[in-house]
Amino acid sequence: MIRAALSKTARLSAQSFLGVSLLMVFPLSALADWQQDDRSLTWKHGEQVVWRFSFDPDRGKPFFDPVSINDTRLTNFRPEDHPWHYGLWFSWKYINEANYWEENRESGRAQGSTRWSKPQIDRRDDGSATIRLNLTYTHPSGRIDLTETRVLQISAADAAGRYAIDWKSQFVAGEQGAVLDRTPMPNEPKGQINGGYAGLAARLAAAPLKMSVVTPQAPITTFVSDRARPDAPAVAANFSDQGRAVGSLAILAHPGNLTQNAPWYVINAEEGMRFLCSAVLAPAVRTLPPQGKWDLSYRIVVQAEPFTPSSLQASFVSWRNSEKQISGTH
Repeated sequence: MIRAALSKTARLSAQSFLGVSLLMVFPLSALADWQQDDRSLTWKHGEQVVWRFSFDPDRGKPFFDPVSINDTRLTNFRPEDHPWHYGLWFSWKYINEANYWEENRESGRAQGSTRWSKPQIDRRDDGSATIRLNLTYTHPSGRIDLTETRVLQISAADAAGRYAIDWKSQFVAGEQGAVLDRTPMPNEPKGQINGGYAGLAARLAAAPLKMSVVTPQAPITTFVSDRARPDAPAVAANFSDQGRAVGSLAILAHPGNLTQNAPWYVINAEEGMRFLCSAVLAPAVRTLPPQGKWDLSYRIVVQAEPFTPSSLQASFVSWRNSEKQISGTH
């Protein structure tokens, strides 16, 4: 399914997102300066690194860092408090009781091993790219408990620097099946205040930048112990420096990921951790039977201006409409 829709998706993503044309912007020579080696793909605009995707086999996960807009870096890579936080990345917490999230501070390896093939990369002169890679999730016993096909489509930027990353993954359980688990939620037996996280996550810029968070319904103004768990189709983090907006990052979750709105795990500590996670396991532990599948789809939008509830909702609707065009549904 992912491959069948890919060529059409690439054309639509290259033409528009958020209802904004991406073709008539800057001369192509001014838009993109690619840097690629056997460990990463980087898109620069002048001296600015707009984004970098790392597939370095010496790291614990593939990831995007930095993710930036107009010289403002919005992601935070391997901070001292959580050196297994990789900017913008995906990780399960537990698969068949093995921990894939936390890593040993010295070795940089988790109990369960996340490994990947050399990616197939299609980069284009306008700064857009498609990245395909296959991942395996290997139990400490050596048994492969889960595989993943991941397709990342990064749009060209528009005249304001806005761009999007479309992230699609298909997971297939191994011969023993896969129990996808997490730290218990606060209202569960042995629940923890930080329960529920696993999946697509972003560790975000720290102080002195200020961060505020909105959903399509409303701004999030209540945080308990710096945490919030909104039930919404999307969340956005807006950053400011001395009252001046400097950049925003939103994550939009496809409604097909779950049978309900995506739950989120959000941390917004004024002087500490800023974190967004599409916590797909928060409602319940998920068990995939042998060869069972789970498709997850997201869009990450990066822009200079702050998101409002209405603009975030418009971004979500525009994305869903483009998805319907691709699939041919109405």
